[in-house]
Amino acid sequence: MGFLIQYLADAAPWIYFLCGLAALIQLYRTWQVRVERRQAIFSLERDKAVNDLYNIFLRAILILAVMGITYFISTTLSVAVEPIVERTLDPTPQAIVLLPTPTNTPLPATVTPTITPTGLPQADISTPVSPETIVQTPSPPTATPVPPPAVAPALCADARASILSPGNGAVLSGAVTLVGTAQHDRFDFYKLEYAAGADASQGFAYFDGGQSEVVGGFLGTFNSPAYPNGVYTLRLVVVDTSGNYPLPCRVTITVQN
Repeated sequence: MGFLIQYLADAAPWIYFLCGLAALIQLYRTWQVRVERRQAIFSLERDKAVNDLYNIFLRAILILAVMGITYFISTTLSVAVEPIVERTLDPTPQAIVLLPTPTNTPLPATVTPTITPTGLPQADISTPVSPETIVQTPSPPTATPVPPPAVAPALCADARASILSPGNGAVLSGAVTLVGTAQHDRFDFYKLEYAAGADASQGFAYFDGGQSEVVGGFLGTFNSPAYPNGVYTLRLVVVDTSGNYPLPCRVTITVQN
């Protein structure tokens, strides 16, 4: 594109000459059409003369446009692209600076003199060390893993009311999910209760429950952070439609938040 602009700028005088010549031709053509119009007898001839004048006017506008574009290219665009064209035609090679390659010079070996019993210095001679003189660094003691507390199954006298998780002796923290079974031939609902102490038999309070039978699934949630740390007894009670229930299932847990 830069070369095309430069070429048009160089050819601008010829373009102006051709445009001037075309303008003279159009002026001559205009004079002819005006003469033909004055001499026209029929309206058809006068209409043709008017159309010819209209076409001459359009060609004059085109000639002016070409001259204007040529002037813009030769005075503005050619100046802008001139450095680019010069760099393309005559590129200047860049000097390459070669840096010296560093060399590794070994340091001279130093010999530490020792004083012999005779008082004369001599070079240090390494003496082999016997295996008995090597002091071994004792390795740090390995921490003995503390086994988790033993967890036993829950105390469930009836399989229709059983807690599968957590087990007896479990240490709990956070929200604990109870999993088990709660079903009955005349099932009405089940409830989960808690009481302070290990294997408690009274003082139970309700904390969760449900009105649908559960077989080996989710029973409820015991929110241990809501209770002080200590030992608690959880139990599952399955109630039938007559208000009776089989022997509840109990499990002893330790809350440690």
